[in-house]
Amino acid sequence: MFKKNCLLAGLIMLGACHTTPATFVRYCPNVQIVPEFSHVTLMSGKQQEAKIELIGYEGYCHENKRGELEALIAPIFEIQRQNINSDNLIEFGYYTDTGTQQDTIGKEAHFINVEVKEVKKKIMHQGDYISVKIPNDRPGYPIKLGLVLSRDQYRYNRLNGLR
Repeated sequence: MFKKNCLLAGLIMLGACHTTPATFVRYCPNVQIVPEFSHVTLMSGKQQEAKIELIGYEGYCHENKRGELEALIAPIFEIQRQNINSDNLIEFGYYTDTGTQQDTIGKEAHFINVEVKEVKKKIMHQGDYISVKIPNDRPGYPIKLGLVLSRDQYRYNRLNGLR
């Protein structure tokens, strides 16, 4: 027992003498949900069909076969069908944007279909994983994520306080 305690004390003292600073790992992927593009209300005429909110994502980074850093991102949505007469299949789009640098993809749209059977009941849906190329030397490089909105949908969000 005395030997185990001495060994433990020695290891603790050795660890205290270690002067190499810990490496700081930047968060990867660094996904930023754009607030003014995180909600959409789908309309048919003046009647609301569905409400969609981008509430988060699941993701991680890895190196692909060519040694390039990629972020794999699966967006998470909260979807609510608003009208009994609307279609069960809700179609909408979202985008990823890495800016306009040469070594990134830039803005890329993705489209999704989700079946929502019940009216006024919110469901959560996770989209498929998508691959987003980011610069190798910048693992904390920001990736913007938002819903694809028409001008009218964007204006509707601004008028209804969804910013």
